[in-house]
Amino acid sequence: MKILLINPPIREWSQPNMFPQGLGYIAAALKNAGHEVGVLDINANRWGQAQVEEKIKDAKFDIVGTGSLITTYKYLKWLAKVLKKHHPAKPLIMGGKVVSSMQEQIMGFIPQVDVVVYGEGEITVVELVDCFDRGGKLADVRGICYRDNGNTIKNVSRPVIENIDTLPWPAWDLFPMEIYLKNPDGYYELKSDAKWTDGKPEKDTPLTINISASRGCPFSCIFCCKDFNGMKYRTMSPERILQIIKYLQNTYGVSYFNIQDDLFICNRKHTHDFADAILAKGISFEWNCSARVNLVDEELFKKIQASGCKLLGYGIESGSQRMLDTMKKNVKVEDIVNAVRLTQKHFEFVDASFVIGFPGENEETIQETIDLCKELNLQPEVVFFATPYPGTELWELALKRGKILDFDKYFMGLGEQGAKIRVNFTKWTDSELMGVNRRMIKELSAMNKKLVSNDAYYS
Repeated sequence: MKILLINPPIREWSQPNMFPQGLGYIAAALKNAGHEVGVLDINANRWGQAQVEEKIKDAKFDIVGTGSLITTYKYLKWLAKVLKKHHPAKPLIMGGKVVSSMQEQIMGFIPQVDVVVYGEGEITVVELVDCFDRGGKLADVRGICYRDNGNTIKNVSRPVIENIDTLPWPAWDLFPMEIYLKNPDGYYELKSDAKWTDGKPEKDTPLTINISASRGCPFSCIFCCKDFNGMKYRTMSPERILQIIKYLQNTYGVSYFNIQDDLFICNRKHTHDFADAILAKGISFEWNCSARVNLVDEELFKKIQASGCKLLGYGIESGSQRMLDTMKKNVKVEDIVNAVRLTQKHFEFVDASFVIGFPGENEETIQETIDLCKELNLQPEVVFFATPYPGTELWELALKRGKILDFDKYFMGLGEQGAKIRVNFTKWTDSELMGVNRRMIKELSAMNKKLVSNDAYYS
C-alpha cells in the first residue's frame, strides 16, 4: 500500500535540528514490510498552513499516519480536518505521545482519526496496515483504538519490544536530512546559545544528528510521561549503536551525535561498554547524552570523555531538597553539587534544566535553587513551569484538585514543553509565578532568556 507519514511542526521558535526518530522508525518498519512510504515533513520545511493544505490536496496515498508530542495537539487537530476534507475515505492513523495516555479521549476530540496506535508502534503499525490491505480484523491488532459502528474500541496493549537491536534503522532517506543536519544540535547548539553573537554557526561547525540508543526509564518523577516506552529500560548493544553511527558518518558526513534518550547513562556497565567499544574500534566522532546526577563519577567521566563525549544533559529541576522530594526525583542536593562540580571539571558546559511551580513551591525553595546555581556557577539551559501531562502523577494530582476540567481546551493550550503556566500549583497568582520565572531566567542568565522577550512564547 501507499502510506503517507506527516511530521507536524514543533519548537517553531527554533531552527529544525531534531530528526523525528519515532516517525523514522515507523517509516522503516513499513518499508521493510513492502509498502511504499512517503513523508511530508512540515517541521523541517516550515510550510505555512495554506502550503500544507495544497500539498495534502495533491497527495496520493492509501493510508495517512501522523502524530507527535502532546504539545502538537492543536496543530494535529487542524491537520486531521484538512486530511479528511480532501481525502474523506482514506484511513487516518495517529500515534506518538499525543495519544499514549488518552487514546479514547483523543479519538473523541479529533473525530477524523480512524485508528490510534498507542505504545511502541513499529510492530503494531505493520499489522494494522496489513489489516487494511488484506481485509483483516482490527480486533486482532494489539495496541490500537478504533471506531466500530459509532463506538470506540480499545484493544489490549502490546508488550514492549524487548530487544531493540531487532528494530530497523530509521528511514533517514525519506526525510530532508540536509535541513536537520545543517542546524546544530547538542553541544554545538548550546555553544551557539552561549557564545555566538550573530545567531549563526561558525564555519567549522560539524554536521550533527540526534539518534536513539535506549528506551524507557526506571525512575518515577511525577512530571515525566513515560507511557510511550514504558518504565522498562532497554538498550541497544554497543555494536548496534556504532553500526548506526558509522552508517550516518559514511552516508551523510555526520561527526556529532546527540543520543537523545530519556536516560542513556542508566546502566553504568552498558555506558562503559559503549565507550570501550568506541576506543577499541578507533572510531572518531563526538557525542552527548542524558545522565542523572546520582549515576555519574570520575571513572565514568574519564572513560566517556576519552571516547568523544562533549556534553551531558541533566534534569536537575531544583536546588531545594523539599522540591526534589515532592517531584520524587530520588536524588539529594549533595548529588547535584558533586555531579555538577565533576562535570565542570571534565566538560565545557553543564546542560541543566530546572522546573518551578510544583506543589509547595515558595520564595524559600526558589531562593534555594538560585543560591545553588550561584554557588556552583551553573548557568541553566532552561527554567520551565511544572506542567501536568497525561499519564503522569502530576496529571492525576491536577485532576484530583479540579484544576483541569476541559481536556480538549487544556490540550489546545499546550505549546512548547513547560513554557507556559497551564496549571498553577502554588499560592502565587499566575502573574506572580510568571515573574518568578522571568526573574530566575534573568538572574541566572538561563539560556532560554532569548525567549523571555518573545511574548508569543508565554502567551
